[in-house]
Amino acid sequence: MYLLGYQISSACIKVALLDATTNTTITTLRYPEHDYSVISKQHGWAEQHPDMWWQDLCHATKLLIQETQISPRDIGGIGITYQMHGLVLVDRDHKALRPAIIWSDGRAVNIGKRAFHDMGELFCLENLLNSPGNFTTSRLKWIKDNEPHIYERTYKFMLPGDYIAMKMTGEICSTVSGISEAILWDFQKQKVSQEILNYFELDKELVPDLQPTFSIQGNLTHQAAYQTGLHPNTPFTYRAGDQPNNALALNVMRPGEIAASSAESGVVYGIVDTPKYDPKSRVNSFAHVNYEEQNGIGVLLCLNGAGKQYNWLKHQIAVSGRNYEDMERIASTIPVGSDGLCVLPFGNGAERILEDRNINSHILNLDFNRHTRGHVFRAALEGVAFSFVHGVNVLKEMNIDVDIIRVGNEDMFRSEVFAMTLATMLDCQVEQVDTNGAIGAARGAGIACGAYKNLEEALRSIKPKAIYEPRLNYMMCNQAYNYWYSNLEKILYELPNQSSRPERLKQINFNLKKEIEKRDQDLATVSLKLNEKDELLEDIKNRLARIGSSENTAHDIRRLIMSIDQQTDKQKDWQHFQEKFDIIHSDFFKKLKKKHPKLSPSDAKLCSLIKLNLTTKEMANQLNLSVRGVETRRYRLRKKFDLSKSLSLDEYLETI
Repeated sequence: MYLLGYQISSACIKVALLDATTNTTITTLRYPEHDYSVISKQHGWAEQHPDMWWQDLCHATKLLIQETQISPRDIGGIGITYQMHGLVLVDRDHKALRPAIIWSDGRAVNIGKRAFHDMGELFCLENLLNSPGNFTTSRLKWIKDNEPHIYERTYKFMLPGDYIAMKMTGEICSTVSGISEAILWDFQKQKVSQEILNYFELDKELVPDLQPTFSIQGNLTHQAAYQTGLHPNTPFTYRAGDQPNNALALNVMRPGEIAASSAESGVVYGIVDTPKYDPKSRVNSFAHVNYEEQNGIGVLLCLNGAGKQYNWLKHQIAVSGRNYEDMERIASTIPVGSDGLCVLPFGNGAERILEDRNINSHILNLDFNRHTRGHVFRAALEGVAFSFVHGVNVLKEMNIDVDIIRVGNEDMFRSEVFAMTLATMLDCQVEQVDTNGAIGAARGAGIACGAYKNLEEALRSIKPKAIYEPRLNYMMCNQAYNYWYSNLEKILYELPNQSSRPERLKQINFNLKKEIEKRDQDLATVSLKLNEKDELLEDIKNRLARIGSSENTAHDIRRLIMSIDQQTDKQKDWQHFQEKFDIIHSDFFKKLKKKHPKLSPSDAKLCSLIKLNLTTKEMANQLNLSVRGVETRRYRLRKKFDLSKSLSLDEYLETI
């Protein structure tokens, strides 16, 4: 039995054929060779016609059959993956009413922001796990308000993958995972959100019926079979958005595992098994492909620029005829930090990670006497890597660990400069797997059609073919990142023109107020705990006075010790301190433990105080030691770290 998988992206169509018996890929094919163009009638708009996707899918399928010489009758299941968050509208005859609004379109940003405010931020975050944002449902509201003649003729709205599935099977449906990426799924009530439909005044009849992600969702019609060259009635058994599917293709299905890609956009996708959300909606949570079986939720960080920017450099900056391998070779000759050249890769629409702002791309600190194409190439690669780091720091704020990142072999992760920069900055392994989205879709298709017993069997053979480890100079990378980040903050503040500056300042003040409120809550919690400790000490003092005159002294002392035990938990307090410290200081304790696994908690505490640049006297007060005692502990710590005389303890800890 063979399995057929398709990837419908905003750049091209990819198709893959798998042998289900051996669980191996027979071939993959891309069509067309050049990237699709994007219709942009106004600044920030991005559209493509869905019939273009279908026509190219048909052509790619015929090419694959011709190349492999397989019998279409032997294909047991079809799966697709598609660009997320798009909007396709069809009438009752299943005809597309207008070009599709694709993922990078920014026209609905303000609609989503108003909904977030009006519906209540807490409601949206707890029920939808997101702001309505610049997603499919907000885009449908834009159509209703701005193109009412189109809205009135609409029979169903669909995601891009739903449209392709409809062309194959004649059936209009979607999945929970798909509807959640449209911001229409209520995770509390476990159903389509009537509240957001009511707010936007959208007809519920426009929402497609839902099918399980892994299920027989229809069979290939005779017309679709004729257009593709496939066999009629071939079962259609899987669909998923590109990022949930990419995670499946990389066998990222469990909490703590991270999938990443950097094709046209850049994505980090982490798995959790309990609902998590970012209060600022810089990252977004959606139902994963295993949500219905295992409550899997994918937390998605998206960077619109990424590979789109590097492709632009290839066509506009690189010498004619140069390919990505040539650019990588040139970039690898440039030192870390690109001699001060800095690139912000945000030129492909509104960025969620920047709170839905569109700041465009920037090349900064360009020196005509020093910088070459190679500097631009490396600075671009580092800029995307630094964008990933900036985003991963948001995931860490949500207590999502990043120990291992798994990636495919078709995008910017083919660049060692890029992959190594990311591994070094995040102090983790980057595992490259020989797969792509179309292969993942084919594996997904094999579950419902019976080629595999379950998801675990479908993914069992996935192994990394290359591993990138943190081998670059961390201090140089970190210095380059800090310079990059300072430029990002400067652009974010200075970009608005004078007419929009008051609105920007209002937003900044609002964000600062929210941050202050959060800090006040933290301080109130700490103050309450300190007050409880004071009350405990006062109670101990009074009870000790009574014990002195008590006849049953031993019994009273035992009860006193029990009270102290109930009120104090040093281990829990220390763990809480470590978590907060790691967020501020880039996983300091995790890196310290990795380098020195036998280090005692007391030594780790001393290291944290040194990292905070406290004086010896201040450390003595914190540790309840004499100044001489702290100096002795510092001396022993140097011995444990086996530091040379030329390197101070403070300097060494700064590198961690």
